[in-house]
Amino acid sequence: MQNGVFISEESNAETGTFIRFHVLEFRFYKNAWAMHMSAVKPVLIVGAGVAGLCAAEALLDAGLECLILEASDRVGGRVRALEGFADFPIELGAEEIHGSSNAVQTLAKGFGSGIEMLQHFSTNDMLRLDGELRFLDQAAEDADVARAFRLIDGLGGYNGENWTVQEYLIRSHFPRRAWHYLDSRLGVEHGTTLDRLAMRGFADYERGWEARETNYTLRGRYLELFEPLIARLDNRILRRTVVKAIDWQGCPTVRLADGERIDATAVIVTASIAVLRAGILDFDPALPAEKVSALQSIGMDAGMKILLKFRIRFWDENMYFLHTDGFLPQFWAPGKGKSPEAAVLTAFVGGSRAEILARLGVDPIQFAVKELDEIFGSEMATRSFQEGFVADWGAEPFARGLYSYPTTDTLPEHRMALGKSLDHKVFFAGEATDAHGSSGTVHGAMESGRRAAAEVLELVSSKSGTASKLH
Repeated sequence: MQNGVFISEESNAETGTFIRFHVLEFRFYKNAWAMHMSAVKPVLIVGAGVAGLCAAEALLDAGLECLILEASDRVGGRVRALEGFADFPIELGAEEIHGSSNAVQTLAKGFGSGIEMLQHFSTNDMLRLDGELRFLDQAAEDADVARAFRLIDGLGGYNGENWTVQEYLIRSHFPRRAWHYLDSRLGVEHGTTLDRLAMRGFADYERGWEARETNYTLRGRYLELFEPLIARLDNRILRRTVVKAIDWQGCPTVRLADGERIDATAVIVTASIAVLRAGILDFDPALPAEKVSALQSIGMDAGMKILLKFRIRFWDENMYFLHTDGFLPQFWAPGKGKSPEAAVLTAFVGGSRAEILARLGVDPIQFAVKELDEIFGSEMATRSFQEGFVADWGAEPFARGLYSYPTTDTLPEHRMALGKSLDHKVFFAGEATDAHGSSGTVHGAMESGRRAAAEVLELVSSKSGTASKLH
């Protein structure tokens, strides 16, 4: 049995000579801007996740050079797949495409038949209720489950008190036997637990929540959608380049871990709110109070995906999601529609549950297997178990968590404040800055990167206009 765990270790930046070499190499690209790079400062983008990649694409399309500084040795941020574990790639981070009309869908459709999307329907989902497994259409005949369905359907119109979902359930005397379905559908969906997720948060992005009810996965890797862009940007990406500080008092300047300093036309920061909140990226002057308040008010928790491979499939072949009444609220079959032979399940846990698991010091793989034994009986999971893998995003130093979600302290203006520039010198992108109902999604990250790039281009355009008038 081989158990795998990815926990990236923070690497020191490469030597100053290496950095200078790459900056020099970057100045001599064979395009119109390259002829002037010795005099023109690039736009520096902190992070080569989806937001950073899309920001760079927009800048290059407009003729503005940029350089992406990526702390890890990987490109894609929280989009990452594991290959070789099964006969199909398994997503360790972002997995579903939420909605049928968004930036990811547009990108996927641009590939034509080269990218196949699989739509998943709730009729293939199962719920454990009173110790029995039922498909959702059967479970809906139960009055308490039907009430849970109605609650989910009405979330966008909620205008009641500023409570967590858990507090709302307690105050409304919601039947306890159906709570676990809501924990899976709402808590896990947002990478947290019901004691932290705000009821009002759904009203703030009603359209976005409704779009999340239509879900797709890709037959291949999620990152395949971005590989043509990554290839285009590859010689503009400096991997294992840790940014320690950003000085925005005068000309924006980035200081690397090895002390190297790079001046910029502008800086776009795409770091997660958990990274920004941890204070490992210094700002001089310090971040203004409204941005600090936004960082403290928007939620983002630690969490993990637990992959389990078995010799045989002991669950219904039609099952996709499994909403459980155990400690781990949700499992799903990532191979559905991709590999009829695969016997793989993924468990997902975040929020207070992930923290409890960490405090207990248990092996999350063995814990998940025992949860399945309880659900299916006869130690079916234990007897069939082959190997597991844990993707612990809370332990990933350059992510430090899953994705953002609304707490009872989160206001709509907080996401706008998070995305607001620092004196038109330092700009911010990333899914948490999306203020239009797409936070916590890949397409939200894409759109935020394009928005930040547009703000930079507006800045450059205004400066060019001023310079022209002076001449």
